[in-house]
Amino acid sequence: MRLLARVVAIVLALVVAYYAYHWYFPDDEALIRARLDDLAATVSHTGGDGFSQLTRAAKFGTFFTEDVVIEIGGGIAPIRGRDTVMALAAKAQVPGEGFTIRFVDVTVAADPSGLSALATMTATAQGRSLGDFQAIDARELEMGWRKVEGEWRIDRVTGVETIQRPR
Repeated sequence: MRLLARVVAIVLALVVAYYAYHWYFPDDEALIRARLDDLAATVSHTGGDGFSQLTRAAKFGTFFTEDVVIEIGGGIAPIRGRDTVMALAAKAQVPGEGFTIRFVDVTVAADPSGLSALATMTATAQGRSLGDFQAIDARELEMGWRKVEGEWRIDRVTGVETIQRPR
């Protein structure tokens, strides 16, 4: 009986140590997923102007490398550089009651070097109207990530065409 208690205690200690290690030292995939959650929270808002929009744009800029390239497609010109992204975010007009951005079906593949990664996902945008959520858009995205000064940042965003349109 004492042997069984010791074995159970050792197994329990190993399980606790395993989860504690992963909580204190998350892997690259977990760090990128956390950055995506923070990005979605930063972009999603209920409107506002002036100072709140400028501070949101400044925080938004921290998610990107200086040489980021955003190519959504659909006839939209590519956006190049973090300064351009921040300027566009500062000028953006928020429709109605604001909107909520979510990243779903996220897949992250980190390079073995630990310096770059590729994340694919569906980005959804929902508008708010009197407490109701109304679907606006959903897009498949591919994001290239690069570790800069110990922090994961987006260096490329590409829209992925999921449906072939007739020509």
